[in-house]
Amino acid sequence: MKRLMPILLTIFILLGTQVALGATVVGGATSTQFSSTGIVKPNVYQTISGGQCSIVNNGNGTINIYGSTSTFYSVSQIGLQLNLQYLSGGQWYTLNTYSYYKNNLAYVSGGQPLGVSNGFYYRIFAQHTSLYGSISESGQSFSEAIYIQ
Repeated sequence: MKRLMPILLTIFILLGTQVALGATVVGGATSTQFSSTGIVKPNVYQTISGGQCSIVNNGNGTINIYGSTSTFYSVSQIGLQLNLQYLSGGQWYTLNTYSYYKNNLAYVSGGQPLGVSNGFYYRIFAQHTSLYGSISESGQSFSEAIYIQ
């Protein structure tokens, strides 16, 4: 098991840098399309232009978390939810959630310094949201995983 841990952590870190923005939701229904290869994929976002998150080890059991969501134009509500997660027993658990919302803007960001316990891997799982009329969109991103000694 001890030999598998570095391999599993490397996989989590590599997967953690991927951004997975979800399907467009219009009027409560998810809109999808088939690609030329027959694979189902979400339609292109109508409002969300980007989203990201990060985590930084400051040392001495402190970290900084940060994220942002942007849209192509000003929307009714733009949101960002940062979920601080830790790894235990091969499973990620949410420790705390921090939400940031703005009305009638095209950008929202948020973050803060936090104290955490030593001996765990931590990451940020961010949810990016946008509401404009009947168009409601959401997507997700993950930060890299960092180990706090």
